[in-house]
Amino acid sequence: MGNKLIAHSLIKHQEKYLVIRRNKIKRGKKNVYPAYWDIPGGRVEDGELPRDAAIRECREEVGLEVELENIIHEDSNLDGNIVFTRLVYASHLLAVEKNDVILDLEEHDQYKWINSLSDLAGESIVPYLRDLID
Repeated sequence: MGNKLIAHSLIKHQEKYLVIRRNKIKRGKKNVYPAYWDIPGGRVEDGELPRDAAIRECREEVGLEVELENIIHEDSNLDGNIVFTRLVYASHLLAVEKNDVILDLEEHDQYKWINSLSDLAGESIVPYLRDLID
């Protein structure tokens, strides 16, 4: 049995949260939770600290530099023979004057700054996000 660690950042800026919509196809393969709204994050690489991974993923996925605060969510699930553990950090923009989102279009096709999940009414949302916003 293997383990995979995933680190995310819930970015809050001017009382709004950044969400990004996952592509249906990611780098030529069917994506997990296609067309669902999510937050920046991804796999922690070998030898990488989860905090560093969350910061790197923000830079890669949305082009933003963030400062992490504390872990606000943890969950784990079993998928086949792999245990996936997710950590979510509260975060804010490091340079508030640079808040232009630059999406990695291979992974995400839209972004929004939202006040609450009601701003995504009728849209698909990754399950863990419901525990974080609202």
